[in-house]
Amino acid sequence: MKGSDIIKTIVNSPSILGQIYSDLASPSVKAVGDALGTVFEYGTNFLLPLKLQNEKAKATFAHNLEAYKKKLNSIPEKERCEVHPQVGTPIVDKLTYTTSEEIADMFTSLLASDSDNRTKQYVHPSFVGIIENLSPDEARIIKYFKGKETIEFCSFRGILKSNGGFLTLLDHVTNILTDVKLLYPDNTGAYISNLVRLGFLVEPQGVHLNDKTGYNRIRETYGLEKLRKELVPSEYKSLECKEGYYLVTPFGKLFIKAVFPDRKD
Repeated sequence: MKGSDIIKTIVNSPSILGQIYSDLASPSVKAVGDALGTVFEYGTNFLLPLKLQNEKAKATFAHNLEAYKKKLNSIPEKERCEVHPQVGTPIVDKLTYTTSEEIADMFTSLLASDSDNRTKQYVHPSFVGIIENLSPDEARIIKYFKGKETIEFCSFRGILKSNGGFLTLLDHVTNILTDVKLLYPDNTGAYISNLVRLGFLVEPQGVHLNDKTGYNRIRETYGLEKLRKELVPSEYKSLECKEGYYLVTPFGKLFIKAVFPDRKD
């Protein structure tokens, strides 16, 4: 398509909401227009009408926009506010192609938080890029972090008979596998590494929690005593369990407040 054709398509396109909803006078649709009015006018969404010429993009956008509309309508009218373009512009663009329910839910929740005077303070522009760098499983794990300060882990080590050294049999295993239904559970370690990289978690070195409840669950889930019976003394002198934990960072807590808020009327 030539540049002149693109401009003609944009100019002749109905309003963004007009391409999705037939009843623009509906209070719920009007609320979306009020919240996203500036977003629809500026930024990368200059090309949004063109993108919506694609039926798949239009269907995806309509589905995601409807999810946002429902969240917006759960906010008391007196608390609703206009979304900042720095947050809303990239999110609206992503709603044209994001098909993962977990990731789309994060985007529309962040958009709703920026539409709410009570939660707008928690929204940081960098959160948009963070969500884009998450897998659906990681989205589920972050939701699991809500209300938590720490996440316990254990590493099982086999102590060698020869020199007192050790081999790591299981490394940094957590209760996530039993508490969260994941699409690809074998990738849990990689997911945690990515969440550390993104600043959600840090690992304090050389410390553990005094409460042993979580550690005992890990031992039971991964069968530490069964491993001892199978491998000691035939393979190893002994087995030890090193305890540690991940700490949810202030950045991670702020993200959770913005994306998984506790909204009350």
